[in-house]
Amino acid sequence: MVLGLASILLGFTFLIPIVGFIFGVVGIRKEPAGRGMAIAGLVLNGIFLLGWLLLFIFVFGLFGAIATSGTMG
Repeated sequence: MVLGLASILLGFTFLIPIVGFIFGVVGIRKEPAGRGMAIAGLVLNGIFLLGWLLLFIFVFGLFGAIATSGTMG
């Protein structure tokens, strides 16, 4: 969960949400007492990873549309 909260402040890097997501999965499997915090971390990191994915799709789609469009005139 700590890395999920750090993702809010340092969300401009995609490395922290990836590491936090992996640690969240490990935390759910190995520590039943901290399951709630691990789920909260997974949710936070998952949101930021999804945001990065959508941003990449949008940017590459935009560049692809610009590259394939030609001037008609």
